[in-house]
Amino acid sequence: MVETSPSSSSSSSNQLRIRLAALRNTLATKLPSRVLLPTLSKCYSSLLDSRKLGVLMSIMKDHISQMETEQLSFHQSELTAFFLTALDFRAGHSSEVEGGVIECLMTMVMKLSEFTFRPLFFKLCDWSTAGGPERRLTFFRLCDVMACRLKRLFVLFAPQLVKPLADVLRQTSGSDDLPFQSLEKNCLLLQLDLDCLQKIFLYDSRCFLNRERADALLSPLVDQLENHLGGEQVYQQRVTQHLLPCLGQFSVALADDSLWKTLNYQVLLKTRHSDSKVRPPTLQVTALASRLKENYVVLLPETIPFLAELMEDECEEVQQQVQRVVQEMEKILGQPLQSYF
Repeated sequence: MVETSPSSSSSSSNQLRIRLAALRNTLATKLPSRVLLPTLSKCYSSLLDSRKLGVLMSIMKDHISQMETEQLSFHQSELTAFFLTALDFRAGHSSEVEGGVIECLMTMVMKLSEFTFRPLFFKLCDWSTAGGPERRLTFFRLCDVMACRLKRLFVLFAPQLVKPLADVLRQTSGSDDLPFQSLEKNCLLLQLDLDCLQKIFLYDSRCFLNRERADALLSPLVDQLENHLGGEQVYQQRVTQHLLPCLGQFSVALADDSLWKTLNYQVLLKTRHSDSKVRPPTLQVTALASRLKENYVVLLPETIPFLAELMEDECEEVQQQVQRVVQEMEKILGQPLQSYF
């Protein structure tokens, strides 16, 4: 019996991977869409293995990337139906394939015009509300990616998302009406919600956050400062990495003195929260001055009394943090604040 050396086995494996990659490329680039797309759809319906579906998505992505505009437009309805089915994989099986499906879908999205993207987006919105909460997880993950890639173009479609995003903020703030039984999934849904909003605010060119939309989002966002969903460690991470960037960008996108005052005052009220663990994160948001810079001067008269109270707080951590906040604000505003106390 002839033994196969490790180096020989490795070489054979490498050759096989190269041949398989070449085969996938040939399928993706040489077969016409009228042949390949129906075949891939049939293959998807018969596959439940996440690894095999990953290969299928890779072929689909490569094929879409080389499609001409007219060809893509002709097959858009067929592709949309395929993606609506593929995005449901999380609900029936797992979330492992979801990233690949979204990346494949984004390959198509990035080739669409505003006019051709519109019907796809509204179909995705309808799809997300027609099923269970698993679809909302997938949809908000997709929206977060689309907002990141499409930037200002995505903001044009964001008004459609105000209510569902605000609803998730409210639903995940309590303990009685949580979307999932799984705590981990509820935390993920909330995180995706905050990240999506942060990007919408970031790319808003003063056309999205009118008073009506700001009013719908302001209180649910500020209330997240006292939402300990997931436990203390998860709360601290969510506040630092997701909520604070979202609220900071929200303040910039408002661009309205009266709305700034409303936001600032609601945040300041949280500094009087009975839970000492809520007050320090609130203080970080009190430094909205870091975002608004010189525009924050108009908010100082109402802010100073709250900071003065916090200097006498029973919690030493809060006292230390308020001192840091005052020093940071003095640097940003370019003036001493001691005279205000």
